[in-house]
Amino acid sequence: MKHEQYWAEVHEPDSKEWEGKPHGWIQWKGTNVCIDLYCVCGAHGHIDAEFFYHYECLGCGRKYAVGMNVKLIELMPEQAKFIDEGGGCGFLSDPDTKEDDGGTERT
Repeated sequence: MKHEQYWAEVHEPDSKEWEGKPHGWIQWKGTNVCIDLYCVCGAHGHIDAEFFYHYECLGCGRKYAVGMNVKLIELMPEQAKFIDEGGGCGFLSDPDTKEDDGGTERT
């Protein structure tokens, strides 16, 4: 299998699922991830690793590609105020984001 075929079969459907919905896309840059994982068989595990692209369930042996999309959950004003007032890590913004044709695009 070529890389292009793998990408088209695994990651393109994941990306299309999120079109038009608030989401983020992870581009790994050698950073650590700490993640709890849940398999359809009911098993769950925990991984602390760098470059986490694939996962094998120790409960049933299923193998997974790790999706690159992250759901964004819109906050109600009182929830955002809680974060603004020190109740969380604070908000980050991308100063290079611009509006374009009804959406936003990073420049």
